[in-house]
Amino acid sequence: MKNILSITLFMVSFHSFSQVDEALKRMQLYEGSTYVTYGHRITEIFSELEFHLGVGLFPKTNIAYLNYQQLILLMQDTAKNEKWSEKIYIVARNRIRNEAIGGRIILYVERFDQYETNNKMFFIIIRDKEENKLFEYNLPYRPAELVTTDVFSNWAYIDINVPLPESFNVYVNNKLTDKLSDTNFLVEQNAAPLQK
Repeated sequence: MKNILSITLFMVSFHSFSQVDEALKRMQLYEGSTYVTYGHRITEIFSELEFHLGVGLFPKTNIAYLNYQQLILLMQDTAKNEKWSEKIYIVARNRIRNEAIGGRIILYVERFDQYETNNKMFFIIIRDKEENKLFEYNLPYRPAELVTTDVFSNWAYIDINVPLPESFNVYVNNKLTDKLSDTNFLVEQNAAPLQK
């Protein structure tokens, strides 16, 4: 049975996020879970993460996606609100053109081990429908944050420097597991809202 969530995530600022949106943090996804964020439909295809009986929780791996046009609009709004000079505006616009032509993945994870939750343990692979690899990224070091006495969290913003098709798969992997892939999401850009 599909678990359907309809959420809207908002970002506060283009260039510096203090944290990931609370809605992305709160979601507990299962295989087949579908949600809409920033106008894009995201479905968790599978997850190899195991339930931890002692904690009573599953590990979390959640993503959101912003496409190139959304990043440009967000940058323009931020520039207007913060009254950027033309020089700062051009530098920001060029950075998006060069480093985020395919958009941005926002990743949020929760695990039960501080070391395992460090971002350096994760990498993502983006593939098209035919499973051709389009993009791969190893996350840099970023220590985990304590959520509760049993849960650690981390997050990342991953700019994609290659164009992406309307529909693609995001594989989120942990280097410490023996699985070929830990979690797979299908992202459908500009998808219509979920129907009840």
